[in-house]
Amino acid sequence: MKRFLLVSALVLASCGRERARPAASTDLLTIGYDREPDTMNRYATHILEDIESCVVEGLVTNDEAMNIVPVLALEVPTTANGGVDLRPDGGMDVTWKLRPGITWHDGVPHTSADVKFTVDAINKGDWKPESVDGFDRISSVDTPDSLTAVVHYREVYAPYRLQFVRGTLPKHLLDGKSIDAATEYNRKPLGTGPYRVVEWKTGEHILLEGVPNYWRGAEYPKIKRLLFKFLPNTTTRINQLKSGEVQMVALVPWDKVRELRGLPAVRLNTVVGNGYEHVTLNQKHFTPFADVVVRRAMAHAIDRDLIVRSLLDNLVKVVDGPIQPLSSAYEKDVTRYEYNPARARALLDSAGWVVAGDGIRSRAGTRLAFTLITQSGFAIRENVSQALQKQFKDVGIEANVRLIDGTSISSIWFKGDFDAMLHWWQQGADPEITLFFAADRMPPAGRNINYFRDDTLTAMLYASDRTADEATRITLLKQVQKRLALFVPELPLYNTSKVDAVPATLRGFTGNPTNAGPFWNVYQWQLTAAK
Repeated sequence: MKRFLLVSALVLASCGRERARPAASTDLLTIGYDREPDTMNRYATHILEDIESCVVEGLVTNDEAMNIVPVLALEVPTTANGGVDLRPDGGMDVTWKLRPGITWHDGVPHTSADVKFTVDAINKGDWKPESVDGFDRISSVDTPDSLTAVVHYREVYAPYRLQFVRGTLPKHLLDGKSIDAATEYNRKPLGTGPYRVVEWKTGEHILLEGVPNYWRGAEYPKIKRLLFKFLPNTTTRINQLKSGEVQMVALVPWDKVRELRGLPAVRLNTVVGNGYEHVTLNQKHFTPFADVVVRRAMAHAIDRDLIVRSLLDNLVKVVDGPIQPLSSAYEKDVTRYEYNPARARALLDSAGWVVAGDGIRSRAGTRLAFTLITQSGFAIRENVSQALQKQFKDVGIEANVRLIDGTSISSIWFKGDFDAMLHWWQQGADPEITLFFAADRMPPAGRNINYFRDDTLTAMLYASDRTADEATRITLLKQVQKRLALFVPELPLYNTSKVDAVPATLRGFTGNPTNAGPFWNVYQWQLTAAK
C-alpha cells in the first residue's frame, strides 16, 4: 500500500507540472491564432488583418504610439509639406510620393499605377470590398510619374492619411480580372511586405516565409518563418502556449491572463487598446431596437461595473462611446446609463411593453425576445453574453445566446443577418467614426450594422470629415459623441486591453493600441536563443 501511494503521488506530481517545452527555433515563430482568415485580400476581409499585413504593406501604418507613419510612401502628405492642396471648389488633392526601389514579390516595380488601379477597382463597384469609405469620395487619380499619385477628392476628407493603410492592389496581376473570383490572389496575395504565403492548409494553418531582398534591407525579416495555427478554442490556444506547441498568442483573453503570469518562457505585453466591446443592435433585423426607449432601457439593465470586476479582472474600464480616451477627440461628458433595473422596467412600461406570464415582455403581439450572437471558443465573450442574458431577463427581455465560429461570424455581420451581436471594433489612429454611424454607411458601404438612421448625426459626422481644421473637427466629434450617447444606437460596455503573450526571447515587439495590430513591425522582431 505504501508503495502504491508513493507511485500515485509521483504520477500526480508529474501531471501537475508543465510539460517539457520543445526546443524553440530562432528561425520559426509559431502563433496560436483565434480564427482562420476569410480571405487574404486586405480590402475584402471582415476580420483583423494581422496575417495579411505581414504580406501586403500599406502606404502608411499606425505605430505603437498611435502615430501615422509612412511605409511605402516617402512621407505622410500634409498641407505643411505641400502634399495636401485644398481647392477653391471645396475639393482636395492629396499627393502621395512613393518610396523608390520597391518591387512586388514577383520583381515588378510598385508604382503609382497600382495606387490608381486600387481606387478604380474599388469604385468600379463590381466586387465587394469590406468598406468603400473614403474611396467613394475620390473623383480620380493622376499619375504624373511612376512614383507620384495625385488623389483628387470631391470634398475635403479629413481621414485621408489612412486611405491606403491597407496598401494597394497589383495592377499587373489583377487588371481585367474579377477580384472576387481571383482565388489565387485572395488566398496567396502578391505583396511588398517582409513575408509571402507558402502554404494555406484550410482548417489548420497558414505558413509565411521571409522574402529574399526585402526592401528594408537584406537582414530583414529577422525571423525567417511565421506559422499561424488556427485555434479557435481559447483553452486550446492557452494550453498549447504553455506546452510550447505555440510560442505566441495575440490578444490573450482576459480571463487567461492570471494563468499565464509567471510562466518563464512567456512575456505578457499589455497596452490600452483603441477599441471597445459593445452590443450591436440591428434595427433592421429586430425592429423593437428602433425604439430609443427600448435601447435606453437595455443600457440601464446592464451592470457593466460588475462584468468588468467579476469577469474581466478589472483589466478594462467601462466606457460610454466609440471614441476612446487615447484619442484627442475623446469626450468624457456624455449621457451615462448607470445600472438601474428599476429605471429600465419603468421605461419599458412607458413604451407599452407588458410583462407576460413567462416574465418576458410583449407589445402588439411581438415578444421582446431576440438572439444575441457572439464568437464561439472565446470564453470571455461566452461568459459576458450569459451575464447580459441574465441582466436583460431581470427587466423582462429575452436574449437567446448563439455562438458562432470567428470566421463565419464575420460574414454574418457584413450581411446584417443577425439581431444583436457582442463584439468589438478595433480602430485606427484617426478618430473617424462616420463609417460606423452615418445613415449611408450600412454594408457594403461601411460598418453601420446597427442600421441606425439619424440625419442630424449623419450631417455632423460628414461635417467632421469635411473640415481641414483639426480643432473644428475635434469639436464636431465631441458633439457627435454626445448625440450618440443620447440616442444609444448600440450598447457600449468597456474598452480593450491588448494583452499579447510573446516568447520571453522575442526582441523588437511593442504591441499596438490600434487596428494595425501587433504585427505592424514584424520585420524587426528577432528571436534570441534561450539562456
